[in-house]
Amino acid sequence: MSHPSTATAEHGHGLVAHHFGTLEQQREAGVLGMWLFLASEVLFFGGIFTAYAVMRWWQPGPFGLASYQLNPWTGAANTILLLTSSLTMAMSVWAAQMGKKQLLQLFLILTLLLGATFVVIKIAVEWRAEYEHGLVPGENSMAWLLGPHKFGIQPDGEPTHLKHPPGHDKKHDHHSISAADKARLEAEEMKLVQMFFVFYFTITGLHALHMLVGLGVLGVQIFFTFTSNFGVDDYGPIEIAGLYWHFVDIVWIFVFPLLYLLRH
Repeated sequence: MSHPSTATAEHGHGLVAHHFGTLEQQREAGVLGMWLFLASEVLFFGGIFTAYAVMRWWQPGPFGLASYQLNPWTGAANTILLLTSSLTMAMSVWAAQMGKKQLLQLFLILTLLLGATFVVIKIAVEWRAEYEHGLVPGENSMAWLLGPHKFGIQPDGEPTHLKHPPGHDKKHDHHSISAADKARLEAEEMKLVQMFFVFYFTITGLHALHMLVGLGVLGVQIFFTFTSNFGVDDYGPIEIAGLYWHFVDIVWIFVFPLLYLLRH
């Protein structure tokens, strides 16, 4: 018997949309909608990861060599940043549920800063280093952004020299074949290395795009918390944003070992 009065009061305060009966019903619908969206995202990233796994299984040598060109310490630092941001995001949801506005603002800002640091490291440090080493796929494919380039050629015109794992003696590779065949095999290997970086920039680029969307959502929510009781009167939007943020973090947990650590 208390539902009608509760719904009326909530509608009166503008917290409940007209097509929902109660605030709790509205929250549950929002959470369900986010879970359905994340399910579609699992299919989206799952297809890319499957294609990468097939290529990695088919060509373990060149893909392992390509992975060795990445900096695992930078990837590990970004992993720590995202795991910490998941903690601060969880604390944001808790603060919203407890009605602690100042803590909510603090944890949302920390989450935003951690996520922004991740994106800056990915773009300004990792991608820049890979461009400078001639590891961006294609020929003049990013001339509008980075200037003319070709895969395997550094911006100064010098050819890319791939790093090899310790104990690998490149001088003895294909030692029993002709120079022409050796050059052909090395060219084929470089094409497969380029294929790895096609996957690398596709996966990390899509992940960075999802990060930017999450940062935009957090920025808007932080603004609303300073101009109203957003998140305190109704923690539903904070909880939904938290689900999205945790999903993006989980995706990176798969990206890091697949791209950075599988070198053999």
